[in-house]
Amino acid sequence: MAARETQINARGMTFDALTDGAEGDPLVILLHGLPRNRWEWHHQISPMAELGFRVVAPDLRGFCAGARPKGVEAYHVDEYAQDVIAIADALGYEAQPFHLMGTSIGASMAWWLADRYADRVATLVCINIPHPGALAEGRAAAAPAGDGQAKKFSYIREAAKEGNERHMFERMLAAQGVSPEESEPYRTALDDDEALVAVFNYYRALRLWNRETLAPVPMPTLFIWPTGSQNIAGASIDANANWATGPYRLEIVEDVHQPALQAAPERLTPLLLEHLTEHAMP
Repeated sequence: MAARETQINARGMTFDALTDGAEGDPLVILLHGLPRNRWEWHHQISPMAELGFRVVAPDLRGFCAGARPKGVEAYHVDEYAQDVIAIADALGYEAQPFHLMGTSIGASMAWWLADRYADRVATLVCINIPHPGALAEGRAAAAPAGDGQAKKFSYIREAAKEGNERHMFERMLAAQGVSPEESEPYRTALDDDEALVAVFNYYRALRLWNRETLAPVPMPTLFIWPTGSQNIAGASIDANANWATGPYRLEIVEDVHQPALQAAPERLTPLLLEHLTEHAMP
């Protein structure tokens, strides 16, 4: 099988997506990071479908022309979350919880979804970004100069500055370190000013919600930390287990950076398949 391009109409918008698997099979929704898009998951989609899942990796709002509302307020994390719920509904899964995976900013959205819409999320995987409660513990923990969570997130201020979008886009692409073939789809999709402003509204909207408190998540949860990413403090990783009340598994993937799904698919994909096999198979 091979992932195919499709479009999904939800909330009056049209989301580009990559998908594989049969209609009616249990649904897996995959949320990408920034400055990436649905392509980030292309190594993992078909292997999940081969297990017996319907797998959908949609572009987040802002990342495709059909779902690019104006204004910073449109990029509050709950807007992304409502998009995901609406996409699941549009695919026919209103009454069936779906399996959720997210990486980078997609992981932040996945934690929110797993708390605020817990009845819709059957299992959870987050890559690189811990639960907001764990990040708060990481910021509060004593750490050597330059090694605390607040210092590691200092790039967010630069990413939120208006007019700084192209600089940050190029900086983030350069830091990925993956082959041109793996990163060219992002440049093709996002290399215009309107797209970049919308995409980086995510960081500008953080002030609207990052003081809101989330509870520990109740569903089976896998957290994967690629240690080469350099933006997460060890204290945040240690605290993350405090924010899952269901079965929780931590996998530390040494010497792998973001986007880990592309940088080391041979190490990431088996972890995701194991998680689904253990917690999502009948």
